[in-house]
Amino acid sequence: MPILTHKLVEKTPCPETGQTFLRDDSLAGFGVRLTQGSKTFILERRILGRNRRMTIGPFGPLTVEMARKRADELIGDVARGRDPAQEKIDIRRASTFGDLCDLYLERHAIRKKTGYEDKQIIETRLSLWKNRKINAVTRADVAGLHAAIGKTAPFRANRVVSLLRKMFNLARAWGLHTGENPGTGIERFKELPRERFVQPSEMPALLYAIEMEQNPFVRAAFMLMLVTGARRGEVLATKWKDLDLGAGLWYLPHTKANRSHTLPLPPAIARVIADLPRMAQNVHVFPGVRGNPLADLKRAWDRVRKNANLPDVRMHDLRRTAGSWLAGSGATLPLIGKVLNHSQAQTTMIYARLNIEPVRVALNGHADRVLAIEPKKPEIEHKAEGAGG
Repeated sequence: MPILTHKLVEKTPCPETGQTFLRDDSLAGFGVRLTQGSKTFILERRILGRNRRMTIGPFGPLTVEMARKRADELIGDVARGRDPAQEKIDIRRASTFGDLCDLYLERHAIRKKTGYEDKQIIETRLSLWKNRKINAVTRADVAGLHAAIGKTAPFRANRVVSLLRKMFNLARAWGLHTGENPGTGIERFKELPRERFVQPSEMPALLYAIEMEQNPFVRAAFMLMLVTGARRGEVLATKWKDLDLGAGLWYLPHTKANRSHTLPLPPAIARVIADLPRMAQNVHVFPGVRGNPLADLKRAWDRVRKNANLPDVRMHDLRRTAGSWLAGSGATLPLIGKVLNHSQAQTTMIYARLNIEPVRVALNGHADRVLAIEPKKPEIEHKAEGAGG
């Protein structure tokens, strides 16, 4: 077999019918496929027990050296366990926004520590576009969705736009999308630090509203969030193997902090979880359908906060409530940070000011000291007339 050169490929005639091949003897599997009026660089490799022929590109726009370099890259991809030929097939089939969502979750979100949040946004906020062609999703669509979500959840609205922008950047890199990115150019809502938590006077109504929920898994999930301060995604992802109810321990293998985390389970909560039924063929403590965990708690939470007459309390405020109540009871900031699995100390600093009671105690003491002082008319020094100075 010859070494492929520009001259050799150029002078080799195309067949009148069928196909012929020129294969390079310096790079195994690299060659040129000749058909009537066409010469195309290819790479042939055996991947996962299957013979694959990958198209690199046409001779002419691509030189032999450019094609050989690309073949080297593909060989590296195969060595790392990828199947570029199958990926190309997947991309050709992915023509709708729903296909992009599936590819994003499969190829990108799975590598992110917050991938479960992306999955939830896709399932609850972006499913309305799943049957659309990718290029049919416009900036006007994204701006409209952003505005609609932002009426009640501006933080969430901004996260949705960020996710869409990333998805369409990847769609372009994967060859699924050639137009402009509809997630760019959207004016974000101003994000102010949120300090809402459930006050002691509000807690009875909240507990009553949670107790009114008919689904025992929903009730237990809300109570676990409220008592431990764990994030919604961490709670819903919990599997029975992550719990040692006898020892009162909860092991969280994956958290937003990108590390595992172990929490003690208060006995009252451990009993609530122990009483939950176990679903056949579902390993999750809070089971959904087809072996998956519960997909979302938004509708249930909307009912709870309505029944509790706490319309401005969000689900994530349960986490903030745990931190603020710990702060109010005298827990140190390092301890609160450990409970909530914060990566940085400044994240915990908010709980130094969230609870008003320590401030009230300090100010009351200050007022008592000030008001205990007996008022006294000041002595006025009279200077003699004509005194200089």
